[in-house]
Amino acid sequence: MEFLLIGTVALLSFANGSNDNFKGVATLWGAGQTTYTRALTWATVFTLLGSLLAVGFASTLAAKFNGSALVAKQVYMQVPFLAAVALGGAAAVLLASRLGLPISTTHALTAHSLAQVRWLPDTPV
Repeated sequence: MEFLLIGTVALLSFANGSNDNFKGVATLWGAGQTTYTRALTWATVFTLLGSLLAVGFASTLAAKFNGSALVAKQVYMQVPFLAAVALGGAAAVLLASRLGLPISTTHALTAHSLAQVRWLPDTPV
């Protein structure tokens, strides 16, 4: 079951990167200040550096943003619940990215957390 969670989180990470990676340098490319390839390289390098830096803050962030404000601990600690939320969030972000629509990964995850709770029987919210 843990492999399912790892796979859905990897898909969510891919979706988030495909949606957000270029946003930080899009203005440079759009204004003609750099080439598309160079802007994409900058975006990728700085996203990688940011993710490596975030590893140091991960435990603190995970403790603060763990879903406890939305659902009870016995719900958000279940692997199927986490996998369903990650898969739903990834699907929403990938679809919006493909259609060229703006989307927030955080909002997609929050919405899918609430949607999963709605369909779980006898869930303490």
